[in-house]
Amino acid sequence: MPGIVLATTFVTFPFVARELIPLMQEQGSEEELAAVSLGASGWQTFWRVTLPNIRFGLFYGVVLVNARAMGEFGAVSVVSGHVRGLTNTMPLHVEILYNEYQTAAAFTVASLLAFLAIATLVAKSLLEWRLAQQKQLVDVDVPEGAQEVL
Repeated sequence: MPGIVLATTFVTFPFVARELIPLMQEQGSEEELAAVSLGASGWQTFWRVTLPNIRFGLFYGVVLVNARAMGEFGAVSVVSGHVRGLTNTMPLHVEILYNEYQTAAAFTVASLLAFLAIATLVAKSLLEWRLAQQKQLVDVDVPEGAQEVL
């Protein structure tokens, strides 16, 4: 089990980093520096300044990690040991059922994976919609003359 978790982590973690690194570079560190200069500790700065600024990017990265982890086959297949009931993941279970000619059971598990993929896609779409709504609110709240000053 630890091998499966470790393999899945190494395969999927770059999706979170790929979302957060550009977002954090674009936002800069001015707000964090201001919080520290006002006396906030590292944890207070993280929980009250950094995390609220990156929450949607972090959620989007977690959605991508979820999608990748559900379908991960290669790395998990190598380290799992194929112990039925202990180290099986859903893609590995589909393979085992299919190889044992239990096509109905394999189709059922694959359908569950497809449903989870659709749920992940819906969550991603809702997140993108929410970000678009938030961007529209920010654009509407800025007065006309303020755009020229910025």
